[in-house]
Amino acid sequence: MIGKLKKWVLSSSFLTRAAIFFRKLHLKRKRGITYQKNVFIGFSVVCEGSNGFGKNSSIVSSKIGFGSYIAEGAKLAKASIGRYCSIGPKVTCIFGKHPSNTFVSTHPSFFALKTPVGFTYVDKQYFEEFAVPNEDNHSIIIGNDVWIGANVSLMDGIKIGDGAIVAANALVTKDVEPYTIVGGVPAKIIKKRFSDEEIDFLMELKWWDKPKGWIQEKASFFRNINDFKEHLKSKE
Repeated sequence: MIGKLKKWVLSSSFLTRAAIFFRKLHLKRKRGITYQKNVFIGFSVVCEGSNGFGKNSSIVSSKIGFGSYIAEGAKLAKASIGRYCSIGPKVTCIFGKHPSNTFVSTHPSFFALKTPVGFTYVDKQYFEEFAVPNEDNHSIIIGNDVWIGANVSLMDGIKIGDGAIVAANALVTKDVEPYTIVGGVPAKIIKKRFSDEEIDFLMELKWWDKPKGWIQEKASFFRNINDFKEHLKSKE
């Protein structure tokens, strides 16, 4: 019944616009969501709360954690975004890939059953074009407290660890380890944000899972990791 109702709504541009308007209004009131102009939030998107969406941004088939935001012009799909993430302007997701080794041609008619041109030369799928999604149908995983700079492209199937930073204009083709800074085309490691001992400390603490009151009480210590660690030790 719900599926039929959804199809009926989507069949009408007027009803679709009306549904989007009222859903955004509901999210604003119930989840503290803020919007700029021309924001599109898909019907299946889950917002944990206190999220921000910049001008001309869109998000579909995704989940976005508490306090995370996407900036102007960002286009995200099939992404699981953790808490307290900063997604920069014009960040995009890239889905699908072509074989670059051994295959004589990169054209899909030589490896795929379904092609954009309406014909194929194969009797089965010989190359996996898309990443296998998780149980929530997300195939791009962004951890907590991740900062992604402007104009970054995220390839299907990648995972960005907690606390990582992706420099502007990067193309992320491989997983990014927690608290690692990457940049370039394709993105490569620039450096770690902290020492291994400090990263282990933060990964064990998982401060983003703490109650908002706990974080607010300790926010002044977030400006220096050594002060933060000492403060927590003094409370033990």
